[in-house]
Amino acid sequence: MPSWEGRSRGTTLGYSIFIWLLKKGGLKPAYALLHLVTPYYRLFVPNATKPLRYLYEQRLGFSKRVANKLIKKNLIIFGQTIIDKVAILSGINPFEHINFEGTDKIAAMLEAGNGGLVVSAHLGNWEVAGHMLKRMNTKVNILMYDGEGEEMKQYMEQYDNKRSFNIIYIKNDLSHIYEMSAALRRNELICLHADRFRPGNRTMEHEFLGEKALFPAGAFILASKLKVPVCFVFGFKEGNFRYRYYSYPAKTYEGKGTTGMEAMLHDYVNILEEKVKQYPDQWFNYYDFWKHD
Repeated sequence: MPSWEGRSRGTTLGYSIFIWLLKKGGLKPAYALLHLVTPYYRLFVPNATKPLRYLYEQRLGFSKRVANKLIKKNLIIFGQTIIDKVAILSGINPFEHINFEGTDKIAAMLEAGNGGLVVSAHLGNWEVAGHMLKRMNTKVNILMYDGEGEEMKQYMEQYDNKRSFNIIYIKNDLSHIYEMSAALRRNELICLHADRFRPGNRTMEHEFLGEKALFPAGAFILASKLKVPVCFVFGFKEGNFRYRYYSYPAKTYEGKGTTGMEAMLHDYVNILEEKVKQYPDQWFNYYDFWKHD
């Protein structure tokens, strides 16, 4: 069954080099180093490039030549989004223009006083988006897997006090459920991805770009059981110093049994397909995403 391994490939040394460059020269030298680093992944890490090639050639129908260009661009942009995240957490905002399309929809969702789920995917750069949501008049919580080793976590924690959002880590003892429920009662936002799961997680099946794929059921169960409003949001890099964010009208998913869950998954996949086609170079799930029969 396709699923995420649960760990990033980053190292403390690699992060420290990029952060040093970022502090000394800003984004440009850090971005430039990526052109030396990413060929290694493109040439010697097939586990990263093979899933991308399948997406581009088999699911989106691009030629091999176009797929090669997209793979190269994808790895560069992925590195840039990590650097952008560190820049934001370091208190640097080097971006010339950030277009917030539809953030009024998130504000409208909060007016009801019940908080809400802001649902996205590993498509584009959500962590920078989460930081930018500080303009909302409430606390922003980001739900995520603990995808780093202890050494990496300790290194990155030096920047955590500068972030404007709270992180709720998904834990095996399910204690994150209580943190989420408490946050919603306080009319806070909970941001989470609904495209990636670990082995053993409950999943839901849906056709995605013409082939069956599995999605984690957690976000869909939470939304339908608690009857909290859901707003789909995506953030994309459109140039070295430009970001564009998209928000869709909030909706509450209810119904008997799994009706609400299935309706939410249908809407989510429709938007996800639209955005993958619009920004194919910003799909950052480097594993076999589809369920092959």
